Amino acid sequence: MPKSSSKPFSIIDARHWFKDRCAVGVNGSPLRGPGIICSLYLLLVVIGIISSTGMSIYQLFKNKNTSKLKLTLFTALSLGWSIIALNFMYTACYICNGIRGFILLFVLGMIVNFIMLLFFKETVNEMIFMFENKNIK
Repeated sequence: MPKSSSKPFSIIDARHWFKDRCAVGVNGSPLRGPGIICSLYLLLVVIGIISSTGMSIYQLFKNKNTSKLKLTLFTALSLGWSIIALNFMYTACYICNGIRGFILLFVLGMIVNFIMLLFFKETVNEMIFMFENKNIK
């Protein structure tokens, strides 16, 4: 029995969840890739990843009230989730399913953030308190 040439997709790949909905171009190949809206969203996600990681690292060195282990674990988990979300959204945009990918990611993000808040409530409160009191110098 011959092997199939198509490889199975990872569960964090949008091609696992959605069908390819890209239109076919004049030459017969699909018109793929993130469009303007998806590209803007992906850019904002990258900026969010950089800024949130930077704020967590800043707090790791400047704030003496927060547990360093909890903050490091929170930062690592947040960064991991953000990279998974970025990869998922890119593949969703690549196969022209940006809206569906965004909706699925929004729901999963609410669940992940709720679970993260259950475990890291004090850490998040410390981060919010630090920025509300403008202790950034």
